[in-house]
Amino acid sequence: MIFVCMILNSSLLLLLRSLSAAMLMLAQKRYLMLYMAGDMALYLLQKMARGDFHYWFPVDGLFGLSLSLLLRVIVKTLTDFTGSIHFRSPQELGGMYWTLNMFLALVATVASVWIYVESGGDESGGGEVAGGEAWSLVGYMGGGWVVTFALFLLLMKHEYRRTFFSTKTAKQQIMDRFEVEDEAVRASVVTKNAKMWPAIRLDVKEWVQASWWRWKEEKPIWMTEGWVAKLPKEWIPTDEDREIWEEAKGEEFMAMGGEKGRRRDGKVQAVN
Repeated sequence: MIFVCMILNSSLLLLLRSLSAAMLMLAQKRYLMLYMAGDMALYLLQKMARGDFHYWFPVDGLFGLSLSLLLRVIVKTLTDFTGSIHFRSPQELGGMYWTLNMFLALVATVASVWIYVESGGDESGGGEVAGGEAWSLVGYMGGGWVVTFALFLLLMKHEYRRTFFSTKTAKQQIMDRFEVEDEAVRASVVTKNAKMWPAIRLDVKEWVQASWWRWKEEKPIWMTEGWVAKLPKEWIPTDEDREIWEEAKGEEFMAMGGEKGRRRDGKVQAVN
């Protein structure tokens, strides 16, 4: 049922947005351009105001800024016409803005039909949709969208509902990952744009340096060459640091009773 609601909801939104664009085009083409530009500008300005404009791709400089702008525009446009729920992530539109954006689309469609009717587009005799038919289409499709979205929220697990009304930014979400105990989740912070986690940069550096040689021994699956390449070079400990780490490790081992050992094949085996 949830899957059906998702498909119907996305399809109805696509029809509504297409109808809205068609009505504005028939009334005045510049109306569509003004609406699209204004809607996009509102989205980008609120991202900038919240310090959330940079995209999560780890690219810096002017190219990174240009890429952020391009991807923000692409994701916003895709969401406008498909309503993909995956883009409610704080790293994309954000939960609250995603939901607000959907209802703004409904309002925009109603306004588009009103502009179309008031401009006399339904009386031009060119075979366009009549005003009454346009209002009926908006009523059926808009009502269907509201019903399917309500059912979607009702049927899903309750802990997911708050993600549709969350005001969390991408920065907050990425930095929250560093608070969990799972090292694989923590390590994912490094793969994100450095501008997204400046407040915890020193903490991440200390964590990497303190755990580096242990990781080299344990070889966790997430510690790939690509992941290591994303680390600043000054973060990677030197051989001298390894000697200090091994001494500290030996002292800790002795304090836990490591002096009690046994020999096997000429090597000292630790007794736990």
